[in-house]
Amino acid sequence: MESQKAKYANLRPVDDRDDSRSSTEVEDSLMGDEKRWHDVELNRPTTRTGRLGRFVTAFKSARWIIDTGLLLIILALLIRDQWRRPAAEEKEVNPWQFGQDLTGVGPRLSQRITTFERDESYAPNNTAEFFTDEVLQRWNDLMPKGMGFVWVNDTQKYHDLPTPIEWPDKTVFTTSATHQLHCLFAIVQTYSGLTSGHEVPGDHHWHMIHCFDYMRQAIMCSSDMALEGLETTFPDHNGGSDGWDSKHVCRDWNDVKSYLESVRAYDDQLIY
Repeated sequence: MESQKAKYANLRPVDDRDDSRSSTEVEDSLMGDEKRWHDVELNRPTTRTGRLGRFVTAFKSARWIIDTGLLLIILALLIRDQWRRPAAEEKEVNPWQFGQDLTGVGPRLSQRITTFERDESYAPNNTAEFFTDEVLQRWNDLMPKGMGFVWVNDTQKYHDLPTPIEWPDKTVFTTSATHQLHCLFAIVQTYSGLTSGHEVPGDHHWHMIHCFDYMRQAIMCSSDMALEGLETTFPDHNGGSDGWDSKHVCRDWNDVKSYLESVRAYDDQLIY
């Protein structure tokens, strides 16, 4: 019996408090591990949230730059729209260019500023000189090849076409500018012949009556509003205007001739 007591003498009795501490330490250890894992898990969304927050902060600080840029873009689009609108509205109200063929056959042609200058080589002061080859050639050179007679292939594509001139194998029309030049030539021819004793065409009377009326309407149609100043070439210096040295907005005659020659019905180049 004594030997058994001695055997267990060094054994320490189990104390509930010690057991409790051991349990607590174990639990703390386990909870510590769990807390560390929990913190790791929580750190992930916390990091993403932080990045998002920094992005939002940066966006807010730069928002005035973005807003200003967007406003400038909107302003530029509005200005562009305003620039385009008058041209579109003008085209809607008046789809034709001044002096343009409204049927759709003729193109839009370029314009230029032209100064009117004295040039008597087409109508010499000595009216007998009008009938020289040199003067006649000057008038012929004004005309395009084809004399303004144009060949229109597909008339169904166009509208408001006048009755075609009778040609055997082509649908042909003439143009007003070349018709007006022809009429002016005929007037100068008749006046020069009557004043110089030169023979004049037998049909000059009805031809002149036609041209007077035609040219009157052509002048009223164009209604050139260029300002003109004091004359410098009238023999009596009557204080009127001779029209020289004034600037006009004109068609580029070289472009007109090039177009008419590109659609000409034949190759003659006479003003008659």
